[in-house]
Amino acid sequence: MTLRILVNLIGALALMNIPAWAADNPLPPEVAARDMGGGRLFVSADGLTLYTFKKDREQMGTSTCADECADLWPPVIVSGDAEPSGAWTVITRPDGTPQWAYRGKPVYTYAKDTYPGAMVGEKASGSWDVLYEPVGTPPNVAIKASILGQTLSDLDGHTIYTGPASECDDSCMGSWLPIEAPWLARPNSEDWTINQRADGLSQWVYQEQALYITNEDCDQNERNCSDADGGWQAVILQDAPAIPDWVAFQETDIGPVMATPDRMTLYYLVSDWEKVRVTTCDEACVDANWDPMIVPENGNPIGNWTTRSNTDGRLQWMYLGRPVFTFKGDRMPGDTYGDKFGTGSDIRGGWGAILQESLIQNFAR
Repeated sequence: MTLRILVNLIGALALMNIPAWAADNPLPPEVAARDMGGGRLFVSADGLTLYTFKKDREQMGTSTCADECADLWPPVIVSGDAEPSGAWTVITRPDGTPQWAYRGKPVYTYAKDTYPGAMVGEKASGSWDVLYEPVGTPPNVAIKASILGQTLSDLDGHTIYTGPASECDDSCMGSWLPIEAPWLARPNSEDWTINQRADGLSQWVYQEQALYITNEDCDQNERNCSDADGGWQAVILQDAPAIPDWVAFQETDIGPVMATPDRMTLYYLVSDWEKVRVTTCDEACVDANWDPMIVPENGNPIGNWTTRSNTDGRLQWMYLGRPVFTFKGDRMPGDTYGDKFGTGSDIRGGWGAILQESLIQNFAR
């Protein structure tokens, strides 16, 4: 059997990858869902992001997050006489309290998500994932996480683009290749249709935009091919997390980093704050080397940027739940001398430069 025949058969048998939430699946009273463009995010009744814990998956239907863990990651407790519904079931916590679980995975909120829409807990400690269901896609189209946000790609990871015209003719076909639809494929989503091209190819169309990849030398995770030849754009289902309007980006030897308006590198304290101050950098050390990024009067939390109150009463910016600083040893834009500062034998990370790639949120697992 040739590869083309196999792909066509797959297209006939699995016309669209339909997400689990497409079926009738009522939500518990303590849970809501927010359409994010690339899928839907499950949140608490108060709008706080829900998470699952990787350690819970080792024994489905049980919770391993208790005591101090549960203080930081409050479980979503079943109230009243609520009954299981569809993918939503009830598990019993170690203390006997009923907790909601989604497809056998207990769900939690995060104490450091201080406002609706925050997702500070995503990938925390490498063990926590937001509870998210991606949109459906054709069998030869995937969703990819990049610095642009949630984008469409082919199965080899090449970013998918839309062009300036409804159909790319012979003049542009040298660089741009249509995303072919298997010959037996039939769309069953309003967003996805099929264009019968003049050259005989069947091409996938998303929201009335024909889809292509490029054979040019473009970084698969960047926007390098967007705007190429007047109007080509990556298909972004969901934008990357918002950042404060004062944040800039600066190229450095360790890659693009987030920076102050005058392009000085921003850092966050990756390790435990108290442990660093006791082990490698005490109060005098912090004062001698670091300036906290203070929130202006009109500054408000946005995306994964939150705030905390310092001992002097001023508000300091937090990124992904970690306090943000500049390093006094950096003299010019592009300096990253504070990266890994404060690392010791018992400390992993110390302070770290905030890399641009930290914007990547890989929801479509």
